[in-house]
Amino acid sequence: MEKKQWIALMIAVFMVGCNPGQNQGGLAEGESAHVKNHSGNVRPFIKLPPEYNTPDGLAVSGDGTLILSVPNFNNRHLMEQGLINEPSGPFMAIIDRDNNIAHWYDFKPNDMHPETGTVGAMDCDFGPDGHLYVADMQVFFDKNYKSRILRINVVNGKPTSVDVVVEGFIASNGMYWQGNHLFVTESVLEARGDGLTSGVYAFSLEELQGEKPVRLQAYKNGKGDDHLVVTFESDNHMGFGADGLTFDDEGFLYTTVIEKGQIFRSRLDVNNKAVETKLFAESPNMGGPDGLVFSRERSLFYVADFLNNAVHAIDRDGYVITLHQNGDTDGADGKLDQPAEVALRGNELIIVNMDMAWATPGLSVNTKVDLESNLSKIDLK
Repeated sequence: MEKKQWIALMIAVFMVGCNPGQNQGGLAEGESAHVKNHSGNVRPFIKLPPEYNTPDGLAVSGDGTLILSVPNFNNRHLMEQGLINEPSGPFMAIIDRDNNIAHWYDFKPNDMHPETGTVGAMDCDFGPDGHLYVADMQVFFDKNYKSRILRINVVNGKPTSVDVVVEGFIASNGMYWQGNHLFVTESVLEARGDGLTSGVYAFSLEELQGEKPVRLQAYKNGKGDDHLVVTFESDNHMGFGADGLTFDDEGFLYTTVIEKGQIFRSRLDVNNKAVETKLFAESPNMGGPDGLVFSRERSLFYVADFLNNAVHAIDRDGYVITLHQNGDTDGADGKLDQPAEVALRGNELIIVNMDMAWATPGLSVNTKVDLESNLSKIDLK
């Protein structure tokens, strides 16, 4: 048996506790002829009420509490289908250790962008100061540098207020705190007819505590803001480049570029500038890598495949194995419905199904926005 085949077998058995022969079964209900359910190990985690119509980011606190971003980008499309009468506002939800879910912070009028009148809460992460930082993606409302980074101030475990800490993104998206620096993907640094430049920014905790927000300089003609860490080039067929990001335990930065279907690894210098960036992982089965997380205990990465209704595990050599993949579904039975984010809580891999088919016409396995959304999970054994 070749090394790669052995790695694939060991990952499959170790991760999901299944007999490898299970992957050779017939098609499950709701799957198309060209998409096979690789393991059947995805289970329902939480069924979300209709007011949670577009979930996205997921942060894990020190005590295992989960904070879920709910931007509700699907409002207009659900109203057009006659499935809802009124739009649901953006908010942050909390999931306790017993998996009870409730509103944690409802964005107030003063929190909304003064020009678009809303917040597009995407990825989020707790900073070393104990506050929650949130990517406010405004690109679906205004593409003219309106996206921001928000800080939800937390006092005695409770959210109290919101401050704007960075302005000037086109599409702020993925987020990760590495030490005292916040790394954020910019999915659209510059869009052209023949291509798209995207990248990653880094901000120090100290500058995010200033009296005024950091204001980014627009990226033009190959030149960008001093906070820019690394850039990526893609063909602009989807309109989104850099998306999810994480770090491993050796200090390497990993970035998914969703419209390339690839993940890149960057070595950074002491000033958080990429001195070397190489292709880390790609696979014919990985069409749209989005949210990414690294498990130090398992020495594996996990990635949500937004376009293929799949979740993959990746070893340190960049070898990709699909843990689960299914066809078009509403996700009610726990199957994947355009997964955008993954998070680890103990032995649970929790998956956020964003279900945003209108944003990816002809590109995604998912073809329709459903009234209710769901979170799924995989038990890692």
